[in-house]
Amino acid sequence: TTMSLEFSWVPPTPRAGVGAPTRYIVRCEPQLEGIDTSALVNQSATQLTATVMGLFSGVTYSCSVAAMNDRGEGDRAAPLLGTTLETAPTGEPQNFDITPGDDGATSRELTFFWGLPPPTQRNGVITSYTISCSPDTETLPLVETTLPGERGLTVGGF
Repeated sequence: TTMSLEFSWVPPTPRAGVGAPTRYIVRCEPQLEGIDTSALVNQSATQLTATVMGLFSGVTYSCSVAAMNDRGEGDRAAPLLGTTLETAPTGEPQNFDITPGDDGATSRELTFFWGLPPPTQRNGVITSYTISCSPDTETLPLVETTLPGERGLTVGGF
């Protein structure tokens, strides 16, 4: 889903001198700079599946499972990558700024600059930005859409 990942596993092979698992611990670490909150699910030994909830939309997580018994937590399984589904961004672009053209107050040109929304509010890959502006409240706005990597746009004709 947009905020959860589901996992399943098989129990570890029994070994002499090691007690049977009493619990399983599933841990998911986000793989996006700016998000450092890991998620943890504690399952009973009879449950061989887990749904890790409370994750961020559109983020890839590295998840692993470990068996646990009275002696502690065992080795973690090799991590798997899972990505939650994307949704529309919930955060606005940061550091939005408008600069008039080169000839100052008489310029008929504006340049817009902005940064990415905060990592936890992007909800996936930003594919474009839409700039809407109007010279007054009675004129229909001029709408421009940018390409994915752009964070600046110059608009003329005002």
